[in-house]
Parts: sequence; C-alpha cells; structure tokens
Amino acid sequence: METGEAIDRAMGALVGGALGDALGMPTQLLSPARIAELYGRVEDFVAPAADHPVSKGLAAGTVTDDTEQALLLGRILVVSGDRFDHARWVSALLDWEREVKARGSYDLLGPSTKRAIDAINGGVPAEEAGRSGDTNGAAMRIAPVGIMMPQEPLDALVAKVAETCRATHNTSIAIASAAAVAAAVSCGVAGGDWRAASD
Repeated sequence: METGEAIDRAMGALVGGALGDALGMPTQLLSPARIAELYGRVEDFVAPAADHPVSKGLAAGTVTDDTEQALLLGRILVVSGDRFDHARWVSALLDWEREVKARGSYDLLGPSTKRAIDAINGGVPAEEAGRSGDTNGAAMRIAPVGIMMPQEPLDALVAKVAETCRATHNTSIAIASAAAVAAAVSCGVAGGDWRAASD
C-alpha cells in the first residue's frame, strides 16, 4: 500500500472516531429507552438533554474526553518514537485534566481515568494508579497506537497498548479490549476491511 493511502486511512480512523464520539455524546450513559424518549433515532449531531448526567450544556457535535485523550495520546506517541515516554504521558494527562476542570467539563472524564488521575494527584505512583481501571476509556483512546503499530508482531502491538494503559487502565480486561481495537485499526490502516479486522 502506498503511504498516501495509509495516511488517508489513519486520518479516517481519527476523524471517524471523533465523529462517532460527537454523535454519541448526548447518548452516553443513557439506556436505549431513554435515548429513544429524548432524541428518537440519533442520525445527526444533537445537543444533550438539559438534565443529562454528564453532557449537559455541551453544544451539538462536541467531542468528549475520548477524542481529546486519543489526540493527546497520538501526540505523545509521535514525540516518544519507538520508546513510549510514560512520564510524559502522565504529565500530559495531568495537564489535560487541569484544563478540563478549568473548562468546567470534569464530569465528562471516564471513571477509571478520573480515579487514576485523582490517585496520582494524591501521591500514588503512576505505575500503580491504573490497577482498578476496568472501564472502556483505554479502548476509546487507543486508535493512535493502531495507526502507529503494525498488526504483526501482535506481541509488540499489545505491549505498546499495555504501556499506554498503565497509568489509568492497567487491568487485563481494559488492556485486552484496547488491544483488540488497536489491532482492528492497524488492520484497517494497512488496507484490511472490517472482515479482516474482526479476525
């Protein structure tokens, strides 16, 4: 595959993730019945309900912490090169969290990320802070690893995923789900279709 095609596919992964995030923002944490009651069928960007538990006040089409963390992770991966700079990642997460708080959007942070950042701010070493992170936040932000890493050898891709999960989602279930997403993205960037990615 030509480099231009791979770049287009990588951009597609990032833009597609952001679009899906913005489309789903008003529905997060809501049951299917509540979504149908509030919005009917969501086929376009809509503003969240005024009483939404985390998204209230956001404009239609706003991305969440998932996209923000994916872009942040991508920047750290580029700066780190082959060797992931965990300390820089943790520092970037802490800076980002302060910015999110300043914007009044702290409620948007996922529970594992919020818990880990609070622990790090409270003095827990970053290597230990993610030991209870069993939610989907790592999988939601992992696309840049799939863009950067080839699918094979799979062990190297999974190791890179695990490095990025350590501070916030250092559990087998979170790492496994993030690795599955990263492998699917890697397959797509390399030219595979959804059938190949699901194998």
